[in-house]
Amino acid sequence: MKLTKTALYKLVLIVAVLAAVLEFFFAHPHYHEWWNTTPGFNLLFGFAGCWLLIFVAKIVMTPLLQRPEDYYDDGGDDDDE
Repeated sequence: MKLTKTALYKLVLIVAVLAAVLEFFFAHPHYHEWWNTTPGFNLLFGFAGCWLLIFVAKIVMTPLLQRPEDYYDDGGDDDDE
């Protein structure tokens, strides 16, 4: 089964809304911090954390780890002549 982009976005949205609703109804009521009482905060915090990891991997680590396209080329000298 292959999902299209639209179907995948709809599935992610449904799961996110379901997680927020379940957190609202089943969250532990004795929290001491404001972010623990905000419905859906853990969902948004996790999404932001994943986005930050992807951003760091693509923007910051790519220039450090990626090599030029011809990094392993030996300059075109053939020793088989």
